[in-house]
Amino acid sequence: MDSGSKTEQISEDTSAIKEMFSTLNIKVDTISPIRLGKYDPTSSARRRPVRIRLPHTDAVADVIRLSGKLKSIDKLKLVSLSRDRTPAQIGYYKRIKQQLTDRTLAGETGLSIKYIHGIPKVVQARNYSGN
Repeated sequence: MDSGSKTEQISEDTSAIKEMFSTLNIKVDTISPIRLGKYDPTSSARRRPVRIRLPHTDAVADVIRLSGKLKSIDKLKLVSLSRDRTPAQIGYYKRIKQQLTDRTLAGETGLSIKYIHGIPKVVQARNYSGN
């Protein structure tokens, strides 16, 4: 990939991200997109994910919180957003997911994974049937 097309890709990514943020009514001045993975010109069917570095954690929280609205916008319904997890966080989530599976196989019902203060936990799902 030559530097002209790389600069062009960064410009396209930046404008697409700014448009998405504008649609979600998120005000962010500085956006630093980085394409992840190896560039393969023969594989144009699958786009590489984009990592976005935002200036502060409040902006990250806003983006993640509002990302559910993307599914209702035709042009953005295939966009998926998530926080960048460390290997330790990924391992912790896998252990929690395994704990959920083990407890479900042991006969417990109504369990789910819920993030409490940003930390995943296995919790008993609330019963909203009025009981």
